[in-house]
Amino acid sequence: MRIGLLADAHGNIYAFEKIWEALLAQNCDAHVFLGDVCGYYYYQNEIIEILRRDTRMVAIAGNHDHLFLQALDNPALLKARDAYRELGKSFDLFHDRITPENLDFLKNLPSQHIWAEESILAVHASPLDAKEYVYPDSPLEKFVRLPYRYVVLGHTHYAMDREAHGIRFINPGSCGQPRDSHEPSFAVLDTKTQVVDMMRVDYERWRILEDIRGFDDPNPYLIEVLDRKRR
Repeated sequence: MRIGLLADAHGNIYAFEKIWEALLAQNCDAHVFLGDVCGYYYYQNEIIEILRRDTRMVAIAGNHDHLFLQALDNPALLKARDAYRELGKSFDLFHDRITPENLDFLKNLPSQHIWAEESILAVHASPLDAKEYVYPDSPLEKFVRLPYRYVVLGHTHYAMDREAHGIRFINPGSCGQPRDSHEPSFAVLDTKTQVVDMMRVDYERWRILEDIRGFDDPNPYLIEVLDRKRR
């Protein structure tokens, strides 16, 4: 089985569309979006529409997706908590623009997905703690008892392919706000050959940078993070 993995789009449609084009060319049997459509940038509706149309797609919720739904129920949170203010104007704009169909999609995203026949667990963050980051250099001993061959996850925005205690941990990196490169990334897992291909694409970063300035977004991090280079 060939499974296309992508995560952490964060409203950056310019990066996502290039990733999506490259992913479709891989002719995978299934696609998995590992959470975080929401937050930072401005085109969540457009990205959700693409995910919803894909009959091969399995999508799960990320922490920013949960944050957005909380803010939707209580708009005062957008101004009251640093966790929202650091996201710039993304949540405010999506709050005003989200379609009923896309809201229903977000509300019904599960927190995980399991392929028992392939021994795969798909989650957004740590499989033991939804707030924990699992980085390429994080200790993995705590996961030794997980009953899976593969754990696929996002959250860090760092691509990763590591094996420990008979479990392979795969993070495709971010398809919208990479923090380990200028280039967004995705991955393809072939469970038959056990090969994982990490792939990056180029995109017109100037377009999202222009949008940040056009929306007069006050958070400098939104630009600074896009200027990171591969470590």
